[in-house]
Amino acid sequence: MRHARPILVAALMGVSLAMPGCATLQPPDASIGCGSQSALFASQGAVVLQPAPALARWGAPAPAAPVLEAELDTENALLEALQIAFDSLLYCRWIEARWVRADVAARRITPEQGRAEMGALRARVAQDLAQARAVLAALDRRADGRKDRVEAAAPGTGAVVGRRRSDSAGAQRAVAAATVALRQRPEPGAPTIGRVGAGDTVMLRPAGRGFALVEGPGDLRGYAPLGAFQAPELPAQAAQAEAGVRQLAATNIARRDNFEESIALAARAAEAGFELAS
Repeated sequence: MRHARPILVAALMGVSLAMPGCATLQPPDASIGCGSQSALFASQGAVVLQPAPALARWGAPAPAAPVLEAELDTENALLEALQIAFDSLLYCRWIEARWVRADVAARRITPEQGRAEMGALRARVAQDLAQARAVLAALDRRADGRKDRVEAAAPGTGAVVGRRRSDSAGAQRAVAAATVALRQRPEPGAPTIGRVGAGDTVMLRPAGRGFALVEGPGDLRGYAPLGAFQAPELPAQAAQAEAGVRQLAATNIARRDNFEESIALAARAAEAGFELAS
């Protein structure tokens, strides 16, 4: 008999996961590993996409900046929680893959059973990614729908944010000063998804908060602190003095961009990360 793995029972299974304007997130099977993480991610996606209460009270022909600020501030906080839930779910999937390999190595299951389990795990990861893309698409549609309100509340926001987004897309060559861990998102505590060796040449794209999106040798891709690399002219991470709607709109775009990039990174990692051979 195969040994039992610890499984956390989902506490959020009763939350409605049907979200207007995007694909319905299917409630996870709590009897399968990562059930609680999957439930948390699905429920967080549903919370993020709930209509903002402020919109129901909207009646003025011109947007009121304080109302829009509150809406964006709330969504930004929810986006951060969504990203954390997504990271947690993916980390649990990687651990499940390691369990399968360990079971095969210890002969608790046969290689055939291991391959079957890995196949089922790949299918669950594919569903995770599909759900994440559905949430992102719905978020993008909602952002498109409020562009006019943002511009009316803070004229010129679209142009300013667009220039900043374009500037941050520029890549620059640099050299790793030491071995650098690449993370799934631009935060010190984010999961590590790869490493760049000392002396390796990489391409950097500013990602904010002192981090860069790193493209390294062998198709390596992830986030790392800008200070870990040597380059003659790293793009300046100037402090932004702007506040209110414009700054919140820029933060909202950055969080959605980071979520989109983390989905892409997870998809790349999944291509080879769920095979039986270690």
